[in-house]
Amino acid sequence: MREVALITHYDLSYFRGGEKFIINLANALSEEGCAVKVYSLPLNRRNNRVVDVRRYLLKNVEYEYIKVRKKVESDVSYYVYAPFVYNRFTIKDDSPLKVAGIHGFAITPQLSHPEVWKIPPVKFINIHGFKAFLAFHYNRVSKGRDLSSYDSIHIINPFQSMFLPEKLSKKTIYIPLWTDYRRRLPTYTGTGEDEYFRILILGCSDFRKGYDICKALINYFGGLRDLKIRFYSNVDFNDPRVVFLDFIEEGELPRILSQANVLLHPSRLDTFGLVIIESLTCGTPVVTSDILAHRIFSHPVFLCSSLIDYILRISELYELWSIGEYEQIRREAESEGRRFSKENVFPTYRRLFEC
Repeated sequence: MREVALITHYDLSYFRGGEKFIINLANALSEEGCAVKVYSLPLNRRNNRVVDVRRYLLKNVEYEYIKVRKKVESDVSYYVYAPFVYNRFTIKDDSPLKVAGIHGFAITPQLSHPEVWKIPPVKFINIHGFKAFLAFHYNRVSKGRDLSSYDSIHIINPFQSMFLPEKLSKKTIYIPLWTDYRRRLPTYTGTGEDEYFRILILGCSDFRKGYDICKALINYFGGLRDLKIRFYSNVDFNDPRVVFLDFIEEGELPRILSQANVLLHPSRLDTFGLVIIESLTCGTPVVTSDILAHRIFSHPVFLCSSLIDYILRISELYELWSIGEYEQIRREAESEGRRFSKENVFPTYRRLFEC
């Protein structure tokens, strides 16, 4: 039985893109017959929402916090790469194959909007924190020195390869994230809410994720009394025009995405955009920011560079919905989403781990 170690510097209890990826990868490799162990350092994100990780990991996947120096023995070790973190004081790894996964914003910030990385140091620290500031500048100075010690470099977006040192190109492999979400039918709720065009906002809680853009769009469309538009969000905007969904359980998210008419995702910061493919596979088009990370997606992912762009794209989708011609765009969303289905993507991960 092939042994796989998945190692991340963040506690998995904050159920977001990178954490979901590790959990999904651990479960998928376990189902392939691998013996999977997940290790995480006891670091937490700011303002984190804690969930019970064991609820989402399969029973035969081991999960352990690294609180003292840990010796890792496996056939393959996969690291969610971050500078400084994995060193002789935290990990002793004798695995014959070591893979570094580039998921974090600080390593390839060029995929995000310049407003969140081409900024003065004090502002950078205020937005991202001191750890991200150190990682960002160390990576620029070291020019990938740390990454040279890994056998393979895994990137989740093909545009990342443009910003990694040329010396790493031969051992860099692109494999996107995947989702096994499916559209939940029927998409109607059976309530008066079906009379409204439903705009869903997920995780846009600060400037990096486009909170200000969401607020401006809520104010604009909320002031148009003749339009049947309603906003839903798991972020509390403290606004009666937005239905607050609070924390959404993983099992409920496909249903909520399927019932939405559009996902609004104006994030300035992304390396990939897991929620985008989750929305697409549920048959829901996406209106999002025109950053390099999002240019891997095709119609019906609508890229916006200004507030006017967002207003126009949402208005066009509302018009299609209002005349009863929305099912076609839902089918197109599902078709684009299938490019990132587990069925199409996971076989490449299987080859990477030789399972």
